[in-house]
Amino acid sequence: MDRRTFTVSALGALALSGCRTDPAKLLHGQRLPFVPASLIDGTGINLATLGRPAVLRFWGLWCGPCRIDEPHWDEVVRALKPQQGSDSRLDLLSVHIGLAPRDGPSLPVWAARRASEVAVPIVDDRTQRLAQSIGVPGTPLALLVDAKGVIIDHAWAFKSPRGAARFVGKVRNFVGST
Repeated sequence: MDRRTFTVSALGALALSGCRTDPAKLLHGQRLPFVPASLIDGTGINLATLGRPAVLRFWGLWCGPCRIDEPHWDEVVRALKPQQGSDSRLDLLSVHIGLAPRDGPSLPVWAARRASEVAVPIVDDRTQRLAQSIGVPGTPLALLVDAKGVIIDHAWAFKSPRGAARFVGKVRNFVGST
């Protein structure tokens, strides 16, 4: 193999190795931006100032993988929701990105149909300003954030009960250590 072929091959391999990097890992260590947002009921919220650890799930009604992942997100909520309440050690929030599809229910109607044991507050990010300011690379994506608003960990679509349980374990370990 001549030097030119080797150099081109090496550069190609180097470029392809970068394709395997998880873009959400680049968010680890970043602080959530101070971007005002609203829950679907109109209540104002700023994710950067929650003051306790949080799991933020970014998704959309328009997102096919998000719909497939919904039962596994529900498992995460069922497992972690007992840690919520008046003396909550953890916030669970869902961030809906973009607009609801025209041929489906509106976001408030969809939320009203959710079973109470898996219902969590929903941030309406129809302008995608919040997701873009954080740098959310895709959906569905769950972020684990510490009490200071720093992104600690993430999970893409849970894909299975095992994937959901693994993320729940990470969250419990983190919350238990804070």
